[in-house]
Amino acid sequence: MNFEKVQRKNRKAISPVLATVILIAITLIAAIAIAGFVFGLFGSFTSSAQVSVTQATLPHAIVAATSLYAQNTGTSNTNELGVSLTYGGVTCVPTATQTTITAGAGAVAIPITALGTCVAGVSGEAFTGSLSLSNGGQIPFSGTFS
Repeated sequence: MNFEKVQRKNRKAISPVLATVILIAITLIAAIAIAGFVFGLFGSFTSSAQVSVTQATLPHAIVAATSLYAQNTGTSNTNELGVSLTYGGVTCVPTATQTTITAGAGAVAIPITALGTCVAGVSGEAFTGSLSLSNGGQIPFSGTFS
């Protein structure tokens, strides 16, 4: 019996060409997957609220029926939990009605229903503030009293 024929029959391997093609395919798939996540090609798999205050002009008396306006350009709704204002070296917390800020719905009015711990400001005076959200976000804003 020929020894070379026996060795060929027992050998179980793939061809070098097929092995090269498989290695190149695996490398390409891995490179595309990594690039997709690193450069954001696959988009976001989470939903989040992206809230900003679009109008922050308040009457200097800070009376009922005053509103801040916020917009959510994100993909999930959130609720406003509270507002704080700082002006004249003092921080105060007016009473605000809890408002749902709906994703993609345009600017939403956040009514301030009472003075809370605030005193009247001065017309033209600048203020800064923070809007607290149910998702844990704190949205800073600034404006002037009218």
